[in-house]
Amino acid sequence: MRIQLFLVVLLMSALTSVCSGQNVPTVSAQEGIVRIARSQQARAAHTATRLHNGTVLVLGGMKKNGVFYDEAEVFDPVANTFTNLPNKMTKKRVSHSATLLNDGRVLILGGWSNRTSPDDSAEFYDPKSRKFAPLENMRFKRSGHSATLLDDGKVLIAGGNEGARFLNEAELFDPATNTFQTIGPMNGSHARHSATKLEDGRVLILGGEASLNKTTADAEIYDPQTNKFRKLDAKMNADRYKHDAVLLTSGKVLLFGGSDEKDRDGKLKSAELFDPATETFTKTGDMNFARFKIGETAVVLQNGKVLVAAGSDEAEVFDPATNTFEKVSGGFGKSLHFASVTLLEDGRALILGGYEFVTGGEPTSTDQAWIFQDTPLKDPAL
Repeated sequence: MRIQLFLVVLLMSALTSVCSGQNVPTVSAQEGIVRIARSQQARAAHTATRLHNGTVLVLGGMKKNGVFYDEAEVFDPVANTFTNLPNKMTKKRVSHSATLLNDGRVLILGGWSNRTSPDDSAEFYDPKSRKFAPLENMRFKRSGHSATLLDDGKVLIAGGNEGARFLNEAELFDPATNTFQTIGPMNGSHARHSATKLEDGRVLILGGEASLNKTTADAEIYDPQTNKFRKLDAKMNADRYKHDAVLLTSGKVLLFGGSDEKDRDGKLKSAELFDPATETFTKTGDMNFARFKIGETAVVLQNGKVLVAAGSDEAEVFDPATNTFEKVSGGFGKSLHFASVTLLEDGRALILGGYEFVTGGEPTSTDQAWIFQDTPLKDPAL
């Protein structure tokens, strides 16, 4: 069943947009997926981080294989437009991480700067100066890793791959000293896994690629009190990598999608719930669409439901009350692999970029952006 679609378009805004010749969206009260202005660059495998002032910092990514970005831009949720930053990152980055710190800075780690090897470099973005500054290198080169903000303000960096080597190594970044400290290791290697901070501050590590073409259903938990990882007895109900997981308001974790070792030929529709109280996994209703190359894109909406948008050409919403997925009105017209989805302060979500597989050709990213809103929004002019 589709969420009802109500569309109110302001005639004056539409005429202004047409006359100006710009691809600027009209203000609408549409419920579901709404196309908005394009970003400054076509991107996939980028990051899109909401800053403390409500704007969204968009970093790096790729246009196509071998064409990587060091450019950055900012999305303004009031105007629904993108603006290039005057300064670039210190390196080109694809499949990196960007973590908002408690002091408002953004920690940017690793990824690919070329097609030879992942990077161990690190840098900050300071929203006050709107500039990037290099940091000391991480202890390991990483791509497909996780970077999770802990309750004490430090960042847990886990797994990923260092070229052909898949990592079980982990480290902590301390923003007070701007230094990295090796911890762990994890009990197994995890790349393109998920890392979800639980209500009690521990971090749940799920699945990923353990070695080349070998995915895993293993799970482990990092405890900041002991600074150690513990492998769980229970496993997920399916091997997963390039999936996603998100903490629900109930304290449980929803995990979904991804693929097995067959990559895009093994895409998954299945979903399950992890209960931290019992440390068990339970199957839930399947998604309407198989999806992978999702990244950290699931967002919990203000009503407690979960928006799932990346990795397919349509979006859907998970309802924790019924443990089912419901299709969302509107679509993207293409499968958004390695797109970004960012929850905005007003409860909407920004969906940006991604690429679609082209049979026999190069995957090419899109510069298109969309807004998801789960309730009709009243236009302030009405």
